[in-house]
Amino acid sequence: MDKHLTRACSLLLLLAALAGCANRVVTSGPAQAVATAVPATSAALATPVPTLPPTAAPSTATPEPPTATPEPPTATPEPITGDLALPRGSLTQRPFAVMLDNHPDAYPQSGMSGAVIVFEALAEFGITRYMAVFAPGISPELSEIGPVRSARPYYVEWAKGLRAIYTHAGGSPEGLLLAENAIEIINNDALRGVSGPYFRRSGERLAPHNLYTDSANIAAFAASRSVETPDLSEIGFILKPEAPADQRSASQRLSYFFIYREAYVGWSYDPSSNNYLYFRGAKPDIDRSTGQQLRFKNVVVMEVPEAPIPGDPKGRIEQQVLGEGNARIFRDGTMIEATWHKDAGFAQLRFYAADGSEVPMNPGPVWIAAIPFMDNLTVEGGS
Repeated sequence: MDKHLTRACSLLLLLAALAGCANRVVTSGPAQAVATAVPATSAALATPVPTLPPTAAPSTATPEPPTATPEPPTATPEPITGDLALPRGSLTQRPFAVMLDNHPDAYPQSGMSGAVIVFEALAEFGITRYMAVFAPGISPELSEIGPVRSARPYYVEWAKGLRAIYTHAGGSPEGLLLAENAIEIINNDALRGVSGPYFRRSGERLAPHNLYTDSANIAAFAASRSVETPDLSEIGFILKPEAPADQRSASQRLSYFFIYREAYVGWSYDPSSNNYLYFRGAKPDIDRSTGQQLRFKNVVVMEVPEAPIPGDPKGRIEQQVLGEGNARIFRDGTMIEATWHKDAGFAQLRFYAADGSEVPMNPGPVWIAAIPFMDNLTVEGGS
C-alpha cells in the first residue's frame, strides 16, 4: 500500500511540473522559427512609385528672330542711253522748245544738231517752221540758237505735252493766246519786255531772220520766273538697243513735201553710223554752229489734217494735232507703220504699233515731220 501511495505521489509531482513548464515563455530556437513565419511588408515586394523628371522653369530670354536666307544678287539692266537720247523719266528740268525760222533767208540755222527732238510743220504759204527741243543735262550748252520765229497754236500744243519753256518771237493771234494762257508751259516771248533781254539781234542778217538766243539765256529766263518744276516723269521715249550692223538695211531714202512737190526735203540712211542724214532738196542741210550735216537716229513722218484759217490775211493754217492719225517711223533702215496719239494738250505725243504697244525709239534724237497727206511721202529701199 505504501508502495502504491508513493507511486501516486510521484505521478502527481510529475504532472505539476509539466503544467508549470507549459506556462513559461520560451525564446529558444523552435519559437523563433515560428515568429519569422509572420508576413511582413518587404521593399523587394512593394510596387515602385514612378518618379517624374523635374519641370524646367519657363525661360525669360527673348528668342532670336529667324535668320532669312539671303537672296542671290540679281543683275540690274543698264539703262539704254545714247547721244541726245531722251529716255522717259530722265528729265530733271523743263526742256527748252524753241521756234526756229525756216525761210530761205534764215539758212543755215544754228543749234539744231543739239536738239533731242525737232518738230517740222507748215507755217503758211508752203513754208515750214521748226520747233527744236533741247534737254538740260542731255543737250550740249549752245552759244547760239536761231533764228527765233513766231508761235503757232499746234506747236504750243506739242510744247505743252513736254512742259517746255516755250521760246518764240510773237506769233499768230491763236498761237499767242494759247501760249499766254497755257499752264503747262513757261511762255518766253522775245517781243514781251520781260523776255527781251534774253535775246539778241545779229548784224549779219536782216530782220526778222536775225533773232538769236542761247542755252544760258533761256535757263536764266526760266529761273527769273520762279516757277516750280512740274512732274516730268512721263516725258521722253521708250528706247530700244540699236540694231546690230549685220541686221541693218544697206540703204534707205525717204523724201516728203508739204504743199509743193519741188520744195521737198529728204533723209538718206547711213548704215555704218545708223543715222539718217537730212537734205533740203538735193543739198545737205548744215548746222551753222557745227558746220556738219544734220543727222538723226529716228525719223517720224505723221499725217496731220490741216486747213486754212477762214479770213486770215496771212494765209495761216490750223492743224488737228489733238487726236490720232497715221504715222511711219524710220530707224535702223526699216519702216514701221504706226499711229500717233495725243488726246489732250497736256499729254505728250506718243506712237503706237498695230498691236497697241508703244513703238520704242533708237537711243538718239527724234525728228518728227507733220505732213498733210501720207501720199506726200516717198520711200526707197530699206525694209
